[in-house]
Amino acid sequence: MIRHNHRVNQMLDYFADCRFPKTEPIWIPALWNECGYVSTLDSKDGEILVEPARFMVKHLQYLLELSSDYAHTDQADLDDSVIYCSLLRYSSAWDYTHTGNIQSGTFLKFMILLPLLKKMNVNILYLLPVTRYSNMNLKGDIGSPYAVYNLFDLDENLHDPLLDGMENLTIHDELATLVDACHLLDIKVVLDLIPRVGARDNVFLAEHPDWFYWIDLNALPGFQPPHIAGLEFFTECTPDKLETIYRSKETLSFLNQFRLPPNELDLRLWNDLKKRALESGESLLPLIEQEMGITPAPAHSDWINDVQPIWTDIAFFRLFKDPSPLVRPYLPEGQPPYVLFDTIKCNLYPGEEPNRELWDTLIEAACFQLKTYNIDGFRVDIGHTLPVPLLESMFKMIKDMKPAAILISEDLFNRNHREAAKTGYNVMLGSGWNIMTDIRVERLQDYLRELPELQIHVFACSETADTPRITSRGGTELARLMTVFNYFLPNGIPYLTTGMEVYEEQPLNCGLGDNTGGADIPKAFFNTMAINWASESTLLPLLEQLQQLKRQYANLLEPANFYLSDSQGDILIYSYYLNDELFSACFNLNPDQEQTLRTELIYPGQKKTSLLLESEQGGWNRLSSEGTYEMRPYEAVVLITELIK
Repeated sequence: MIRHNHRVNQMLDYFADCRFPKTEPIWIPALWNECGYVSTLDSKDGEILVEPARFMVKHLQYLLELSSDYAHTDQADLDDSVIYCSLLRYSSAWDYTHTGNIQSGTFLKFMILLPLLKKMNVNILYLLPVTRYSNMNLKGDIGSPYAVYNLFDLDENLHDPLLDGMENLTIHDELATLVDACHLLDIKVVLDLIPRVGARDNVFLAEHPDWFYWIDLNALPGFQPPHIAGLEFFTECTPDKLETIYRSKETLSFLNQFRLPPNELDLRLWNDLKKRALESGESLLPLIEQEMGITPAPAHSDWINDVQPIWTDIAFFRLFKDPSPLVRPYLPEGQPPYVLFDTIKCNLYPGEEPNRELWDTLIEAACFQLKTYNIDGFRVDIGHTLPVPLLESMFKMIKDMKPAAILISEDLFNRNHREAAKTGYNVMLGSGWNIMTDIRVERLQDYLRELPELQIHVFACSETADTPRITSRGGTELARLMTVFNYFLPNGIPYLTTGMEVYEEQPLNCGLGDNTGGADIPKAFFNTMAINWASESTLLPLLEQLQQLKRQYANLLEPANFYLSDSQGDILIYSYYLNDELFSACFNLNPDQEQTLRTELIYPGQKKTSLLLESEQGGWNRLSSEGTYEMRPYEAVVLITELIK
């Protein structure tokens, strides 16, 4: 077996070299010191002061030593996996110099967190976009990583200045080294691939303006999709809705805002503007807006009457050169290319003339990232809206290069599991994010009933990068309860959003399940922020306990052995039963009142019940002589019962 440690060793040699330039000490969270570095210069308030080169030598040596405990496998066992979702610039962001300014996380700094991830039994690292993103139309103070400027380049802020002296090292090498370090610990790396949208000033704009949809610049202020009277909030755009949509006066006004691409509007002026931008170094998009009065249409939700605001920093790619035959009868004569609920969903409303050059470029970008960084797969952003033939071609190329590739669908609903599996995905987001916004016994029971039948694994999570934090909904008690709930779900992969391990309350984004009332609060997708890594309390001990139990009872915890026990008041119970052994996870969903759990009601008959785990920190619960547990508000317990014949 080949160990992927060549680049890691090179980096170790660089930091160990006596010629490494003298650098100032840096403060890092003490929680990151899994390597046991002892030569700290100072420590206070959950931080330690270290000499960066000496610390990195110790850390990288520790990584290499730790790797002997793990055999690198080509394929992840999805039944025994834990996914960790990270926005790199945020996960390892910190005020390293104590100047009062948070410095961006980097590929190198995130390598420090890898032993911590293994402590949480993570074996799949899902990285939110690391590609170069646009500085135009910024959301927040640093802009969204989803406003991709170039699919073939990386965010320059993820370069670490500590590596400035390393000869011939590119930022591509820095990501590849992080991937190698992950592989040393048998952690698969999945990148966020963004093939459906790009920044409105995307690098493709100069040579391929017809790959975008254009509107009159005067329509930009207040631009939004039409509200369709007669249809409810958050309605899916199904074929039976098309006539209602296109007969709407608001839709006609919306379509009237679109214009031809600049090269078709005025080819001579377009060529002059491109030449001017090339010679002067000016950005092309502002020139187009000033001289031609048009701009790429901002993106919006594909759901009818959605309340999500438009995404002013991104635009949809024009994947077909013509509209779907289903909508042509409704369109005004001479209608310029436009984007609306149906055209976004190219999977359901394909045109007849694919934009083949764009398709080939998107497939090339996926292959480039796979080959350059040796990653293990992709989460395809809004991939469920892509044309099925494009996805199939892309997945074939990916699997030719990496047969065991992990392919994650962003589909938001478990009901679409068959379609996702048929397309070639092996994991999907699923419905968990939505269920966790309203935690009630009946609602969770409905969710649990459908899980054993799924043909694909889903994220088992109470929060994602697109939702508020679970801690903001019910504090650390609810966070711990839902962590236990999500750990043993049939066909569910425990999914940890970065920061969850220290009960972070600040969100990365609130696009789904928003509980802020639309408040303008800092979000890591758009603002310079750091996780509360100096927190005294963490989920780590609970996560370690959960994984030990999951492995100990792996034969029992199979979907075929799963069943939903009767609830007891506000106590939700799900169980697994095999060979006279009963594994039960019990949850008091009442936020205010204790509840009594009667063990004999879980499974009638003679039995011996033992407590395996409780979510309460420190533990306090004991089985009474009457066979009951008094469960505190938002407490979870896991029981094992041996049935006595």
